Amino acid sequence: MSAPVSALVLTQNNAPIVARCLRSLSFADEVVVVDAESIDDTARIARSLGARVIEHPWSGFAEQRRFALSQARNAWVLVCDSDEEATPELAREIEGVVVSGSQLRLGYRIRRRNQFLGRWMDVGPWARDTQLRLFRKDAVRVADVSVHESYHVDDDTPTLSAPLYHYTHPTISDSVQRLNRYTTLEARDRAARRRIRALDPLVLPAGAFLNYYLSKGCWRAGVEGFLLAAITAMYRSILYLKTRAIQTGQAKS
Repeated sequence: MSAPVSALVLTQNNAPIVARCLRSLSFADEVVVVDAESIDDTARIARSLGARVIEHPWSGFAEQRRFALSQARNAWVLVCDSDEEATPELAREIEGVVVSGSQLRLGYRIRRRNQFLGRWMDVGPWARDTQLRLFRKDAVRVADVSVHESYHVDDDTPTLSAPLYHYTHPTISDSVQRLNRYTTLEARDRAARRRIRALDPLVLPAGAFLNYYLSKGCWRAGVEGFLLAAITAMYRSILYLKTRAIQTGQAKS
């Protein structure tokens, strides 16, 4: 028996990884894939695994997630990214929460176990990553931001005990590409906020590196921990440079 949950997955050219994600969601009553006009085999693979695939032009992270929510047929929704995998333990826990109906809240947070360059980051700030991913469709709203969008409900949101595996940043190349894309989007949101000073792209990222590497414990993850702290600092530096370029009118259209 399937759990009365709509699992939502956004895709765009994710053929190499989407099957792992979708197979892990087989416990859900329906799996909805909103595909942003992939030019690879993403949509075909998703259909072959029983997902309901809806082609929808890319409209930004927040808008794409709102559209996906509108397509869900069940009252309860689970959000899973294409580079994530629901563990069997998480599937059973979700089934228990939704099917039993006991002590239901409007939403539940899920703990993500994150990989960086193929290593599980069980120390440092990524080890404490929880996100609101299971919720009632009629109670949730999506934050209106260009990147790092999130879901919100007006209720306490307990954290489920079983993890969601997150296979993010598989290579340095992928990490740099993601950094470039996300900083461009986030800079547009930040440009109207605090003014970025000339030295901020140099001074503030150095503090971010020390905070991640020393204070938050990335040093315990060896080389990968050092690189994670370095990528985080690089992200901040490029973000501030792009934000300042917008604020001073130097950004290229």
